[in-house]
Amino acid sequence: MNIKQQSTDPSTHQTLGTQRIETLVDGVFAIVLTLLVLDIQAPEATSEMDWLRKLWELRENIFSYLVSFIVLGTFWYGHTIEFHYVQRSDRIHIWLNLVFLLCIAFIPFSASLIGQDGQLHTASVVYGLNLLLTGIVRYWHWYYITSGHRLVDVEMELRLIRTIRRRFLMVPFAYLLAIFVSLLNTRIGLLLYALIPVLYIHRVRGSSIATSVKRQTPDIE
Repeated sequence: MNIKQQSTDPSTHQTLGTQRIETLVDGVFAIVLTLLVLDIQAPEATSEMDWLRKLWELRENIFSYLVSFIVLGTFWYGHTIEFHYVQRSDRIHIWLNLVFLLCIAFIPFSASLIGQDGQLHTASVVYGLNLLLTGIVRYWHWYYITSGHRLVDVEMELRLIRTIRRRFLMVPFAYLLAIFVSLLNTRIGLLLYALIPVLYIHRVRGSSIATSVKRQTPDIE
């Protein structure tokens, strides 16, 4: 039996696995990433100048698409890191993943608000709150699976657990800051929404997290 794929939930005595969770998460991310671009409609124009003018009018939608694609890609990347260490699952773990996907699936809607008018403070705040809640749920998920090595290898280093925990906790605080900034200047706030995942990826690549994942990759199966 592959201990990464199956375990026993003591409350139900049923074998639970992680493979279906990972498949569901990947499927939802694929759909959500696709939905983002549907908010951008090809313009109809009578001339090239008219076409360029209408294309320029779509700049808010295109910017919203790019920011949201980067954000979603980063959340997917973080979730992949988490499941590299998950060896078993339980009912609470499953529900935490569903709540995480609930937040993820809402991003195309909150992104469309920015696409309609990125100058509106309300639209920027709603988008930021969506990302903030998503970051909180992800942190909650990591905290749950690693507390007492509940769903991870008992030999997993506490130093690594705490390092990832700090990385995940930084994200909600960063988005909270971006929300306050967007109340003052929506443009700068939106730029921060895009910059946060880029900085996160940069920090992870240079940390012990990426090193540990690379070292242990052959043992994932």
